[in-house]
Amino acid sequence: MNQEKSKIRIDVVSDVACPWCYIGKRRIEQAIENTQISDNVQIIYHPFQLDPSIPNEGVDFNTYAENRFGDGYLQKFTQVENAGKSVGLDFEFEALPKAINTFHLHRFLTIAAMEGKQAELKELFLKAYFVDRIDLSKKEELINILSQIGWSEDKTLALLNSDEATDSVKEEMHYFRQHGVGGVPFYIFNKKYALSGAQPSEVFEQVFQQILQEEGITVQAESNSCDIETGEC
Repeated sequence: MNQEKSKIRIDVVSDVACPWCYIGKRRIEQAIENTQISDNVQIIYHPFQLDPSIPNEGVDFNTYAENRFGDGYLQKFTQVENAGKSVGLDFEFEALPKAINTFHLHRFLTIAAMEGKQAELKELFLKAYFVDRIDLSKKEELINILSQIGWSEDKTLALLNSDEATDSVKEEMHYFRQHGVGGVPFYIFNKKYALSGAQPSEVFEQVFQQILQEEGITVQAESNSCDIETGEC
């Protein structure tokens, strides 16, 4: 079978400032590991903005959250924080420095995709924002993060001051909204099946098993697995 055809393509529509997108990322990664299909999966991230009205310099997070969700906003985040803990993510929304406009982050992710570094950068952005609680509206923080995928300071600053990938990001966001994507995360498998929300890992596993069966994809067992009868590894 052609190697390209043996891939399960997963298009993920998500935002960087979206905790459920990070939780969903961990859950689908667990499903991929459980079904041993890491070599058979291609993940492509697409842009979505939960709130494009936030200014580029960002807004104090607690002020923003109170204005948007009301006085008891921290209690509303408890469920999300607990869900984060279940997948090893240490969320603490009260400690987030800012609510941010993520448009330029999506531009960087689009450019990184052309360099084969999108998945790596997506994880760096999510971890920086939600776990390390870094202010991603600051140029110096972006320079530091993007240096981890090999971008120089000059390159990052040049891209920040350019319009590169702006049209692409706008077109993609418009496309998915026109096709009914009103919330994220949103997953499309092989351009055939779709799931909305940070589903449990078991749900993702069921989708993978169905696609593997339909496509006739054989998963190569890991060479370091243990023998069921003898227990030898």
